[in-house]
Amino acid sequence: MMPDRSVLRAWISFGRNDLRGTYRDPLLVMLVLAPVIWTGGTVLLIPPLTDTLLRRYDFNLVPYYPLVITALLLLTSIIIAGALAAFLVLDEVDSGTLTVLRVAPVPLGAFLSYRAATVVAVTTAYVVTTMTFSGLLRPGLTLTLVPIGMVAGFAAVVTMLTIVAVANNKIQGIAMVRLHGIIIAGLPCLPWFVDSAWNLAFGVLPPYWAAKAFWVATAGGLWWPYLLAGVAYNLALAWPLYRHVMTKKAA
Repeated sequence: MMPDRSVLRAWISFGRNDLRGTYRDPLLVMLVLAPVIWTGGTVLLIPPLTDTLLRRYDFNLVPYYPLVITALLLLTSIIIAGALAAFLVLDEVDSGTLTVLRVAPVPLGAFLSYRAATVVAVTTAYVVTTMTFSGLLRPGLTLTLVPIGMVAGFAAVVTMLTIVAVANNKIQGIAMVRLHGIIIAGLPCLPWFVDSAWNLAFGVLPPYWAAKAFWVATAGGLWWPYLLAGVAYNLALAWPLYRHVMTKKAA
């Protein structure tokens, strides 16, 4: 087994390559900046919209704030982090990095663990930061967002692996991201309107568990069982996807 220090050096090297690769590609730069744009839009537009709806139509949007920031910030954090990582992996496939790592001193497992860990870390940071600064979050929930963000990160790993499993290049990757935008940023919001146990049927969608845990936490309910279920379900999806990706891309 490789010493931990060697693996850490490999992770640092991978991180430097990611930074160089990201800032050279305008598409990846936009993905990095997207959470800032979404958060700014939420802060600037939602409060005036709330006032307008209340004044003109006597409709109070405030009770729906958890749904709003789920759709605009939590779920988009999953697709953004997953897409960013997927595009970086597709670049690595094109450059032959995955093939080289099969015979390199650095084990392929170190690279893959780095990629998954960074996706979880970035997603968690996106979720905690964007939702906290949105101005719509219920007070006292910031720390709760950390484990919720981590489960969202597992869903982002599944997103990354799904895109890479199907796409052979960035053009196909963009098409997959658009499809995932509907599945990830749209459908998981529907259970909000299902006031029965039937909303658990949406649990087949990887992001559902993080969204549901956030809604329950906002309502003051017992939210952690949804996180445990989310971890188990997303890991169950990620493992066969990982095996497929490694067989297909590193052959």
